[in-house]
Amino acid sequence: MDSSRPSALPDWSAVPSNSEEDRKLVNGRLAYFGAVTCMIATAFYLIVVVISVALGRSLLDTLLRPDYALHLAACMLFGAEWLLCRGGRRSSRQLNAIDVGTTFGGLTIFSIHMTSSAGGLGAGLVLTLITVSGVMTRAVIVPGTARRTFWVSTICCLPALVAAYRIALHAPANTGDMEWSPWVNTIYVGAWSAVAVSVATLTSRIIYGLSQRARVATELGQYTLEEKIGEGGMGVVYRARHALLRRPTALKVLPRELAGDRSIQRFEREVQLTSALSHPNTIAIYDYGRSPDGLFYYVMEYLDGITLEELVTHDGPQPAGRVVHLLKQLCGALQEAHEVKLIHRDVKPANIVLCVRGGVADYIKVLDFGLVKQTAEDSTKLSTAQAVVGTPKYLAPEALTDPDGVDARADLYAVGGVGYELLTGEAVFDGATVVEVCAKILHETPVAPSKRRGAPIPPALEALVLSCLAKNPGARPASAAEIAGALETQTDLEPWSASDAKRWWNERAPAVFAAAKAARRHGVASAARETMAVDLEERA
Repeated sequence: MDSSRPSALPDWSAVPSNSEEDRKLVNGRLAYFGAVTCMIATAFYLIVVVISVALGRSLLDTLLRPDYALHLAACMLFGAEWLLCRGGRRSSRQLNAIDVGTTFGGLTIFSIHMTSSAGGLGAGLVLTLITVSGVMTRAVIVPGTARRTFWVSTICCLPALVAAYRIALHAPANTGDMEWSPWVNTIYVGAWSAVAVSVATLTSRIIYGLSQRARVATELGQYTLEEKIGEGGMGVVYRARHALLRRPTALKVLPRELAGDRSIQRFEREVQLTSALSHPNTIAIYDYGRSPDGLFYYVMEYLDGITLEELVTHDGPQPAGRVVHLLKQLCGALQEAHEVKLIHRDVKPANIVLCVRGGVADYIKVLDFGLVKQTAEDSTKLSTAQAVVGTPKYLAPEALTDPDGVDARADLYAVGGVGYELLTGEAVFDGATVVEVCAKILHETPVAPSKRRGAPIPPALEALVLSCLAKNPGARPASAAEIAGALETQTDLEPWSASDAKRWWNERAPAVFAAAKAARRHGVASAARETMAVDLEERA
């Protein structure tokens, strides 16, 4: 049946989308409803037993009375609902049966109980209170559409109407100024039941509507957003989960306030260009989409690791052998991009994640190609418009003086900056403002890493890092492959072995991860580390 068209038939679906997440939610709520109603019914059962004994009736006679036995049966039915839903996952069909069956069955038992009692019209009033309370409690606890709540509540009120008629048949004909005939009593109980159904339906409509809005706010396509894990120049990144595959992913969203035509085109291009890269040290793209309300997003592999920036911040300068190991992986990812005429333009420690992949420790992934530039002749103005783009501390001098002329050698400068920071624990240049940092990049010579660190660094490695940081692009290595080759020939350092990596991850990683997560929670960041993308055309 098309749910978008009105239907005369009730919507019996307790799990509207029939998804695993919805079934789990309804399963838990039914268990909760069963537990609550069982405890309330049991409490009243104990109260009436105590009162009965206090009035002189023996405990055995009280427990053997049929009406008291019925009350106990209702308690057991709701307890069974709790046990059934608590004990495991149920199918949608089973959840439907449990929901309607236990609510209707429990209220029917109470109706028979009140009919068999000697309470007269007072029993009818108590039954009305029980019915109204049961219907409204269910509406508050059990999620469902307004239509479903209306029909289930209406059906569950029917036993009270029948009981009201039968109770009035055996009650005194006159009470006060009103003649309480069976039909009058039935209408009275029916009126209160109608109020209960109306309020329950309205309650479900409000609660279910709010929950659906919250779900829309945290769902994009087949993905459910779980936690914000990062933010860059071109979007916000969330940890997410696919509805069917159940694997964790990272989902990058373009905020609405940034969703201008140029930003959307840049965002889409980032997806297209990054997804074309297949190097194992480059982040993998899984999916791309646009929500019905126009929110753009793409999905990539989730990396449970820390950035190299966090590594240096919380673990200090790294051994030379480890720096070589990490830089070789970085150069491999960049070499593939450069071979297909792509420049990253925002290579920095914060865009390189250190993790364990496939059991291999100290594995890096290069991410955030949001500022990538095509150097092919058909590249669009999106990447060639006059703009200073990148992160100030890692910008090559030519990126400041001639943004349009930037080529792959700007990424090689950033490789030197990453290596420098890994070796020394500090950026090549620092300053109180972006302008001060940029001035140093243009005019100052980097301090030798060994002098900055205050400890010896293998001369060949130090020379390689400083050559990458040359002001003149022509004085730098010719390619990322050349840097990787030079790193392979490093012989005056202690190699970083797989056992060294595993030892670090076993001994040091837990403390470093904890410190990094604590810093993320407190939003620790430096303005000088943020990506800068200033369109000179727009500022003119």
